Amino acid sequence: MRSLGQQRLRLLGLAVLALAAILLVAGCGGGSSSSSSTATEATEEPAENSEETGAEGGEEEGGETSNAALEGANYLSEGESGGGIRPQGGAEQKKAEEAGTKAGEEAKPAKLPEAHIGIINFLNGIESSDRLADSTTFAAAQLGWTTTVCDGKGTPSAFVACGNSLLAEGVNAIVAVAIESGQITPVIEKAKAKGIPVIQVGGGGVPLGTFNGNYGPNEAKAGEILTEALFEKLDGLEEEPVEINIHNFPAKWGSVRTEQLEKALEGQSKIKVNQEVVTDAANLVPYTRSTVTTQITQNPNVKAYWFTFDTTGQVGGQTIQSKYPGKEFPEKPLVVTFHGDLATLQLIESGAIDMESDVNYDAAVWEGIDGIAQELAREEPMSTENQPKYPVIGDPFTYQIVDKENLPEAGQLVMPKWDVPSYFIAKWKAEYGA
Repeated sequence: MRSLGQQRLRLLGLAVLALAAILLVAGCGGGSSSSSSTATEATEEPAENSEETGAEGGEEEGGETSNAALEGANYLSEGESGGGIRPQGGAEQKKAEEAGTKAGEEAKPAKLPEAHIGIINFLNGIESSDRLADSTTFAAAQLGWTTTVCDGKGTPSAFVACGNSLLAEGVNAIVAVAIESGQITPVIEKAKAKGIPVIQVGGGGVPLGTFNGNYGPNEAKAGEILTEALFEKLDGLEEEPVEINIHNFPAKWGSVRTEQLEKALEGQSKIKVNQEVVTDAANLVPYTRSTVTTQITQNPNVKAYWFTFDTTGQVGGQTIQSKYPGKEFPEKPLVVTFHGDLATLQLIESGAIDMESDVNYDAAVWEGIDGIAQELAREEPMSTENQPKYPVIGDPFTYQIVDKENLPEAGQLVMPKWDVPSYFIAKWKAEYGA
């Protein structure tokens, strides 16, 4: 986007250098705050489950929480650090602001209370997760709210430790980034007893469960369009069967994407799965690099790799590129993945990744904060739909395939149909006077 600027490039560059020095991985973590860890650091031993460490301690004078889980939860510094889509500027921003103002004026005015929002980040140091956490902090700030981000380390025990710590700190709502409700059941139960809403953002295939709200893109649709694009590329090969490898991910939002590929494979004979693996979420960078290296050695004739998760696509794409230097498909395997984060777009430009199924998934954050505002200001339940529709703009998500032919300019994210941040900022100004 035109408004991303050089700050994001610097943030991305630092993350790229930190990972590349260790794992030949450039850009698994863009846009996290200065105290966040890299992807490899974030996959170390998770914090102890706060249920086991007795993490129900209160707050001391000055607002400091003294329980053990807080110390083990690896909190980030408070404050937004630049990741994700921001207001675009120009005619598109004006168009979105007009739509948002109209939507806000149609709603009954309400007084918005002060609030402190807790964020359980799926895993610090991976760009998509940090993009959602940073966008949540940015969106909350537009309402005058503060945030605290906690590193979930990619494991349920750390998710729960974070949630209990945030509750002990006294947050008014919790935003879980791409985490299923069943993974933080104790946290949700405690929050409900205190009247604190807990929502999920980013994971479109995650079931509502016991969340107050649950927002994310249509992962089935994202998987369908990537499947179609993959089939079109492989259809041009004369050999049959064409073998592919699938790297699935142990989360509902990931499996829903891959299910679309698996369904399409059942209805034809040209494309055959050589191997399907499920990524080790707590060890995803070294696991992906090692597994892809082994797969190339065992079967160098595989023609395509499907990576359900953006970070594994970044890691796997570079691993494959290093084994086929200077080559392009079909001389090297086709690499497809999801999410046009800055690192992924750079890797498409360099040829390490061939295409990605793009959606402005951080629009989910704005939907989620809008829902929290509704509950806190109006005491009305937020929408429980995964993709709610909004006045004037309808569905805030835009789906498209991105490859070398339609890359945005360097350092810019893929342009969605609507400037979602500007829409909600204008809506809140008209609705709450924010």
